[in-house]
This record gives sequence, C-alpha cells and structure tokens, in this order.
Amino acid sequence: MHTRLIAAVAAISLCTLAGASEESEDHNLIGLMGQMQYFSHKLDLSIRAQNRELVDFYAHEIEETIEATTQIDEYDGMPVGKLAEGMLGSSFERFEQAVEDENGSWEIIDRRFGELVNACNACHQATEHGYLNIQRTDANPYMQSFEPN
Repeated sequence: MHTRLIAAVAAISLCTLAGASEESEDHNLIGLMGQMQYFSHKLDLSIRAQNRELVDFYAHEIEETIEATTQIDEYDGMPVGKLAEGMLGSSFERFEQAVEDENGSWEIIDRRFGELVNACNACHQATEHGYLNIQRTDANPYMQSFEPN
C-alpha cells in the first residue's frame, strides 16, 4: 500500500511538473527580475555611498541572478537566457572589472553600473517588453545604511 501511494504521488507530481514547466519558467523569470531590481537598487545606493564592501556583496548577488536567468530557455517565445547572457553578461563583466580594479575610480564604477542598467533596458526592448524601463534613483526605501563603517 505504501509503495503504491508513493508511486501515485510521484506520477501526479511528474504530470504537474510537465504541465507547469512553462508556467514555472514564467514565475522564475519574474522572480529573478524582481531580485535583479532589488539588488541593483541596493548596489546603486552602495556605489553612491562609495561602500566597496557592499558593492562587492550586491555585485555578487546580481552575478548569481544573471547566471540563473541565463538558464531560462524562453519567456513569451523569446530566448531570454541567451539574451541575458549576451546582453547582461558582457555588461556585468565590464562592471565587475571596474569594481575589481584597485585603482578604479568611483566615477568609472558608477558609469559601468549605468551601462549595466542600460543593458537591462535594451534586453527589455529586444524582448518586446520595452515598457519595463529601469531608472536609477537615490531614494532609499530600505531600513539600511549604505555608508561605510
């Protein structure tokens, strides 16, 4: 009896997963884009405060989010994973190099981050979601100080 129950639950789970895989990718992308926006805003505030420790932390979180996004095959018929890899990956690499450069100025880091935000908007345009326009802001809605200790 126990074995049949486990087999039934497994079969139902597989059927549910097979039918929901496209829906799951939709939800994954939406969640990842929410994370990207969240971490990007915190990264922007960290750059403005010139807090290298927080910049490193949030840059790492964004890198992981971009990597997860590249694993999504498509969304609304668009090859989101490939676009994210091509458009965001190279832009993020330039930003990361600016952050890792010991002699890098905050002005260059800030400029490279602006280019990353522009790459996000270009990706939205390429996927016919240009109405999602990301803009930088210095408003701090978080219960967090971004100033270095």
